[in-house]
Amino acid sequence: MRFALILVLAAALPSTAPAALLAHVSTTVGDITVELQYDKAPQAVANFITLTEGTRAHIDADTGALSHEPYYIGEKFFRVVDDATFKIAQTGSGTGTNSGGPGYTFKDEFDLSLRHVPYVLSMANSGPNSNGSQIFFVGNSTPSHLDDVHTLFGLVPDAASRATIDAIHAAGNDGSSITAITFERTDAAAEAFDEFAQNLPTVTPLEGALEVTPGDSSRFVVSSPLEHGDMLAFTRSEDLATWLPALKNHLGINEDPSAVTSLTLDDASSSRAFYHPVLARHPGAVAPSLTANLSFNLAVTNASLVFAFDETGTAGTVTYTPATGSVVSGTFNYYSGSSSAHEINFIADTNLNPQYFLIKVGCDDQSDGTISGRHNTQSWNGTQWTLFDAGSATIAGLE
Repeated sequence: MRFALILVLAAALPSTAPAALLAHVSTTVGDITVELQYDKAPQAVANFITLTEGTRAHIDADTGALSHEPYYIGEKFFRVVDDATFKIAQTGSGTGTNSGGPGYTFKDEFDLSLRHVPYVLSMANSGPNSNGSQIFFVGNSTPSHLDDVHTLFGLVPDAASRATIDAIHAAGNDGSSITAITFERTDAAAEAFDEFAQNLPTVTPLEGALEVTPGDSSRFVVSSPLEHGDMLAFTRSEDLATWLPALKNHLGINEDPSAVTSLTLDDASSSRAFYHPVLARHPGAVAPSLTANLSFNLAVTNASLVFAFDETGTAGTVTYTPATGSVVSGTFNYYSGSSSAHEINFIADTNLNPQYFLIKVGCDDQSDGTISGRHNTQSWNGTQWTLFDAGSATIAGLE
């Protein structure tokens, strides 16, 4: 009876088999096995696999050229935070610094079952819907403030892998690097996961011709049809050794792609110049590229904050409306900003207190002239940007 009872209990034990899609990450301080959550974060997993294997084209962070070179291999963990309550090790920029990426972005993917508990793999970002190639491992800490802010796409449950992550943290900034990554699929569901069918951006050469009028302009005449969400990127060199950004143009949802037939790159004053023209196409993009007549409505704690641009797109009115108390209104000037396929951000110089706001809006959906999404808004305290508030957001005024 005792033997039979043991059999019954053993049969009732939960399975400890690993997830079906595994990434084996070798580093200079040990190996890590990651259980990739392809059913909950399919774009993040597909992006990681295809960049690693060199099967997804990207823009070289140093030259701006189209590249199929495998990502991550040889990259250092350039940012390592080893505080008691916040331990992360970040890599994947392509530059070895906090600046860099693949030249495209994709949306956030959040799942309530995936939380930033100890020893997980997540996407680094610069705001809502700005995922690219940068990733980070969480060490022995629980940074819950990253939940539903960063896309978590991998779990690290085994002790040996966790010990390697601890060693990466102990090594500090630039103290360790990735030497190899391989993938393993252990069942039919993992085999069926198609990393090329997850609606990720594509990077291709931009078709067209260069027209040069010496001393006047270098213009690129576009010959292929353009679409909303297209990012047209050019770098420029005079010696084929040093490449610098020449132009980056995002065709937002409130811009007519057919109206963009040529792009001015420079004044053609140099005796020679070389260019890398690259197109990053983002399916399903809904972010605007122009701010004229748009109203950014931000939900903040027990209040709303609205930045309403005038017809110039460079100034407007700002209104803070609390749930109780007096409404505060003022004016603002557009200080700087940018947009990409799924997000738009700008700095507003206001006559309020605080004076400067950095508004980042992730654009999720668009319907009837209104974009819905999420915002992360920061204010300047005289020394650095600090979080003002975050929450839901809408952008109104699209025609």
